Amino acid sequence: MKRMIATSLAAATLLGLAACSDQTQEDAARTADLAGDDIEANAEVAGEVLEQGAKEAAGAVAEGASNLERHIEENDTETPGPAPVLGDELNADRADPNE
Repeated sequence: MKRMIATSLAAATLLGLAACSDQTQEDAARTADLAGDDIEANAEVAGEVLEQGAKEAAGAVAEGASNLERHIEENDTETPGPAPVLGDELNADRADPNE
């Protein structure tokens, strides 16, 4: 009789552990799903922030380029001169250019 009670208690304990294990596995799977959802949502937000930052940076670069172009045009007071040295005038400062 004692053996039957002990066996019954062991079986009940094992069934309880099996049920607990199933619940634990379900909870772990649900936690993993929720963590995956959180990671996906955070990645989406990070992507949006990066995209907005890239747009702002592109705008700042375009504005800077425009300002630089305007500055160069406003301060370019030189009149165009002769073409760059092509080799024809390399020895022009010598008394006899054939030396």
